[in-house]
Amino acid sequence: MAPKNTILKSGFILLFLFSFSAGFAQKTLTGPSDATTPPPALASSVQKIINNNGTISLSTATVAGNTYQWFKKDQSGTMQLVQQGPGSTFTENASGKGYYTYELVESNSNGCTSVASEPFTIYVLPQWTAAITPSTTTVCEQGHSTSILTALPASDDSFSYSYQWTRNGSAITGANSSTYTVSETTAGNVNYGVTITSKLSTSSSSAASQSITVIPVPTKPTVVAGL
Repeated sequence: MAPKNTILKSGFILLFLFSFSAGFAQKTLTGPSDATTPPPALASSVQKIINNNGTISLSTATVAGNTYQWFKKDQSGTMQLVQQGPGSTFTENASGKGYYTYELVESNSNGCTSVASEPFTIYVLPQWTAAITPSTTTVCEQGHSTSILTALPASDDSFSYSYQWTRNGSAITGANSSTYTVSETTAGNVNYGVTITSKLSTSSSSAASQSITVIPVPTKPTVVAGL
């Protein structure tokens, strides 16, 4: 029978090895590493900006015989192993706005391991769709009444957008705010549109349109003396 202290020592070693390997066990992490910190003021503040539901794709130079450990920061701020093996590329679908942060560790066939790469941070924009809210869908011709068109989303403290309004498909010079006032001279139907673009990424763009009916005004009356 093995001495009691030898059994205890062996058990401690096994427990240590299990705890060590569990700390680096591969995990599946979805969503952002940080969903609460405000978005970057500039696109250059992070390594890349992508749209929500886009594909995150990271890679490094491939060296024959080497293995790669991809880590992703979880919401507690801890780097977690999400992929390991000979693959020098990591991909995942972005699901939710926020910061996604990754690191890479590389090992060669002799068991030598690199230090972790510099963190690579991607910011994923929120899902949004352009819309127009009119104060009224009808106006009187000759500028007798107006309608205020409001583009949504509107810029706020978190996200900024640029706007371009159109009239019957043609850009309106200087119409670059989140609202536009419609004033028409001739009766008929006019189609107004707006294209909204995120200031963090020109690829994040959406358009909307709104039809406005211009009503003719009565002709100038003539007053005559009664018979």
